[in-house]
Amino acid sequence: MTDAGRRALVTGIGMVNAGGGDTATSWQALLDGKSAIGPIRRFDPTGLPVSLAAEVTGFQPPQEISRRLLAKSDRFAHFALAASAQAVADAGLDLAAEDPFRTGISFGNNSGGWDICERGFVEYYQQGPPMINPFQATAWFPTAPQGFVSIQYKIRGWSKSFAADRASGGSAAYFGLRALRWEHNDVMLVGGAEAPVTRLGVGAHVSTGELSRRTAPERAYLPYSPEGTGLVLGEGSAVLVVEDAGHAAARGARVYGELLAVEQRTGQPDDGTVLEDALRAALDQAGREPGEVGLIFGEGCGSPAADQVEAEAIGRVLPGVPVTVPKASVGHMYGASTATDIAFALLAMHDGVLPPTAGTQVDGPSRYAPVTATAVEGSVSTAVVVSRSREGTNVVAVLASHGNGR
Repeated sequence: MTDAGRRALVTGIGMVNAGGGDTATSWQALLDGKSAIGPIRRFDPTGLPVSLAAEVTGFQPPQEISRRLLAKSDRFAHFALAASAQAVADAGLDLAAEDPFRTGISFGNNSGGWDICERGFVEYYQQGPPMINPFQATAWFPTAPQGFVSIQYKIRGWSKSFAADRASGGSAAYFGLRALRWEHNDVMLVGGAEAPVTRLGVGAHVSTGELSRRTAPERAYLPYSPEGTGLVLGEGSAVLVVEDAGHAAARGARVYGELLAVEQRTGQPDDGTVLEDALRAALDQAGREPGEVGLIFGEGCGSPAADQVEAEAIGRVLPGVPVTVPKASVGHMYGASTATDIAFALLAMHDGVLPPTAGTQVDGPSRYAPVTATAVEGSVSTAVVVSRSREGTNVVAVLASHGNGR
């Protein structure tokens, strides 16, 4: 079976991020141009060179998740459980009636569970070894969200977790599509989760050199700008229900759009031809010409050098196509960012609107890419999502609006 053998339709969306605890709230906040980036409140950042983050506030885990399961898991898994519950409900999918061996999970996570890890150090050094959570090892591990969601829904099909820096969620989308195309599964939960906003988590990310050290929220995250100083950490989860078209049709599912292609290429981080190859391969796999693409959701990590390489590669393949970066509103969520961008892309095509990039008005004319400054009405039938890691992984997803899958 070739990669193009089966059509993959998105029938459910679930989101938890700093912009809102569900899809509708997050989408409206993005359209309103609201930025959720602000001073860190989950802990005292005194002594750290970073004081801003995009935090999830007022979060409550789904009531159907048992207290025992919550005690055994970390905050990033709680986000994944919440987003999964939303997505499954949104899709009208009864997983209990599905073949568990034909249902799978493909999640991205970059660095595991910081909250439970940090609490473990406190328990060990201040209270003694007997006070450590006995589930510490399984709770912090990057595969935990996949594991706990599979336990919650008794999912047993082809599943995998990916840790690939900023491209963690992109790699998950790459695998999730192929699990359907290769006929391993009929239904996939595709997404990711991150919760790095703890003192230990932020401190570890500072060492990567990727975080902006600015203190003014409106100037902290400036994608594709020569004045960019890095990204701002965000937390949350996004999960998509992706189904084989025949399976979705048989149950009369509502469809958001189609995942036409996901291609991945790896090379030197400063070599824009690698991203260019991924873009061309994804468009070819999707059966789309560059002129058909109406909107790009960029990586936009806020590093001028990396963003310029990305913008130039995009410009060679998709010149003049508007670029938007929701991460400037909800922070960079690493493993959760690609699924979040895919969800926003589907909603943009459905609602006929190009969402803005927060903070663009600060220095819009000098941007390396044609970044959207405000929400603009416009019909988009094909969108592209770009995900790039600092190690040189480039992932490109191509999406079609519902009814434009050909």
